[in-house]
Amino acid sequence: MCSVTEQSQTSIRPGDNVLVCCPSFTGAEPRACLDLLTPDGSTDVHALSVLFTQSPGDHVDAWQRIAGAYPTRMRIVAVDADARSDRTDETAGPDADRSVERVGSPHNLTRLGIRVADCLDEWDGSAETVVVCFQSLTTLLQYVDVESAVEFLDVVTERCAATDAVAHYHLDPEAHDDETIDRLSELFETTLRFDDGEWTVRAGGEE
Repeated sequence: MCSVTEQSQTSIRPGDNVLVCCPSFTGAEPRACLDLLTPDGSTDVHALSVLFTQSPGDHVDAWQRIAGAYPTRMRIVAVDADARSDRTDETAGPDADRSVERVGSPHNLTRLGIRVADCLDEWDGSAETVVVCFQSLTTLLQYVDVESAVEFLDVVTERCAATDAVAHYHLDPEAHDDETIDRLSELFETTLRFDDGEWTVRAGGEE
């Protein structure tokens, strides 16, 4: 057994995609998220966050509250099921290096994929570590079927790997059956699971 911080320092490397299985609304989830977004313990990163449930403001506040500082550059793609149009270039803070783009429908995986790809392309070759948070797969699966999600995530994980990003994807294991979790797990190099108050790791298909 191990902490997420320990895993960030040992098993998780640039180009890895990590599935984070943690029940929603636990105190462990926000800390784990920020640990994975600061894999070297530093906020000198380029951070992309795809948010379905958490507001951009709350996400930015969490960086300051938990990490103690903002990342060097931040992009947030906020997916809003109630939005009537895609609005772009909204600021998430006083700095132009923290900006928000919106995708108006969680069904529009093409638009969402373009937003993610554009950001990763911009940061490809950056001297800073690129980190990605996808919050969450559980919410995505409320709008699309499992195979559509897998097809979309297959493209996203490949793009993250090609950019040498450290990317993690939240999933509430209590909201899905074992077959769905196993199907999604096939896409990831590492699965972190929070159970009985501790984190366990499965890497490379091994328990």
